[in-house]
Amino acid sequence: MSAISALRIPSRTVKPTASIIFIHGLGDTGHGWKFLSDLARRSSEFDHINFIFPNAPVVPVAVNNNYEMPSWFNIYQFGGAGTKHDFEGYLKSVDVAKQLIKEQIDNGVSPERIILGGFSQGGAVSLGALTTLDFKIGGFIPLSAPIVQFLELISDPVRYNSINLETPVFHGQGLSDPIVNNESGDKGSAFFKEKLGYKKYHYETYPGLDHSVNNEELG
Repeated sequence: MSAISALRIPSRTVKPTASIIFIHGLGDTGHGWKFLSDLARRSSEFDHINFIFPNAPVVPVAVNNNYEMPSWFNIYQFGGAGTKHDFEGYLKSVDVAKQLIKEQIDNGVSPERIILGGFSQGGAVSLGALTTLDFKIGGFIPLSAPIVQFLELISDPVRYNSINLETPVFHGQGLSDPIVNNESGDKGSAFFKEKLGYKKYHYETYPGLDHSVNNEELG
């Protein structure tokens, strides 16, 4: 049994043929995103999919007066501002995402049939996996991802791997987001598309959407 805490919803078929791993944001848990699998399971077309919603460790978060809450990395100032960032915690969480992907592969799911996504902190973690995985998977879905402060870290030649350069990426961003503003989203997406050269990186913005998701983005 995996040591990684997660809500795991197995496929309804004898053998799963695809997996979706979706990583929550600050203060949330995997159960907070179970609605994604509930929506999918309304149709038998998704019966063959494993859904995995990992749980972040409960740790003190500096920006919230060191109050302990589920968090994938420490935050010292919202919006990626400032000069202090929890690079170690972030990379550790990226490794957790990679382990979850490998767990699905070990369970018989082909890498090209695995999608990794996440919201807010989880979106940033999924983008870290995009640039550092050493094998190709099916796709990435980062939403409202605070990635700017980690761009140089995850593109450093020491850890960067271009194997997913042509893997589809859907990056969603709300234009009224006060936590991860659209300027941050614009800068992050431009970095991946223009500096790193990701071929199938699609960046979509949503007027009126704050730090959340809506039906249009999920559709």
